Amino acid sequence: MNYISQNAKILAGICIIAMSIGAAEAAGDADKGKKVFKKCKACHQIGEGAKNSTGPVLTGVIGRKVATFPDYSYGKSMRTVRKTGLVWSEENLDSWLKSPKKYLRKVLETRKAKAKMKFKLKKQGDRDNVIAYLKTFSAEMKKEVMKSETAPAMAKAAMPIAASDICVENQSGKKMLFVVEAKGGERVLKTLDGSGNLCAPEATAGAGGTVGVFQDEDALEGCSRLAKAGTAERLIAYEPFDNCSWVQ
Repeated sequence: MNYISQNAKILAGICIIAMSIGAAEAAGDADKGKKVFKKCKACHQIGEGAKNSTGPVLTGVIGRKVATFPDYSYGKSMRTVRKTGLVWSEENLDSWLKSPKKYLRKVLETRKAKAKMKFKLKKQGDRDNVIAYLKTFSAEMKKEVMKSETAPAMAKAAMPIAASDICVENQSGKKMLFVVEAKGGERVLKTLDGSGNLCAPEATAGAGGTVGVFQDEDALEGCSRLAKAGTAERLIAYEPFDNCSWVQ
C-alpha cells in the first residue's frame, strides 16, 4: 500500500508539473511572438505611427470591437460581425488566426461567410506567442497613437459656441452629412466638406440633444451621440454602426 501510495504521489506531482508547463506555454512569449509577427508585417502595422495597409492597424486590437479600426475598408462578413458588438478577446484571436474563414463561418453560422485574410497560423505555439506580442500594444497605446494622429485637427478647434447651442464639428477630413437636434427642438441637417460645424439652438434649457453623422443622405447606418449645450461634439474618425471616434 505504501509503495502504491508513493507512486500515486509521484504521478500526481508529474501531472501538476505538466499542467503548469502547459499553462506557461499557453500564456505565450512576446519576444518569440515578435519574430512570428514578421509574417504578418506584409499586411499589418502595429505601434507608434502605424497606418492601415492591406489589413487594419493592430495596435490595441485585444479588447477592441471587431472591424472597428477607423478608415479601414472591412469585408462584408466582417461588417456583419461588427453589428454583433463582438470584441477581440485572446480566445477569439486564436480562432481567427487558426483559420479566418472557418472562424467567420462559425460566428455567423453560414458557409457563405468569406474572409479577406487568407493567411493562417497553424501552430498553437505561434498563435500563443503572437497574441502575447499583440498584448504588449495595449488599448492605452492605441489611444496615444490616435491622439497623436488627430493633434493637428484638434489644434484647429476654436469654434465659438453659444451657451445654449447643441453643436457638432467635423474634424475627420471627410465630406459627410451631419445632423443636430435639441430635445423638443428643430432638427438641422447639413453636409460638411471635411471640416466645419453645425449647431442647433437648445429648445429647453438643460435638456441637451443629439448629434449624428452619416456618409451621405442614402446611408442607413451612421453614428449618433448625446450632446450637451455649450460644447461641440467633434468627430475625428468615422466608422458606421456607432463606432465613430469623438472628442469634446
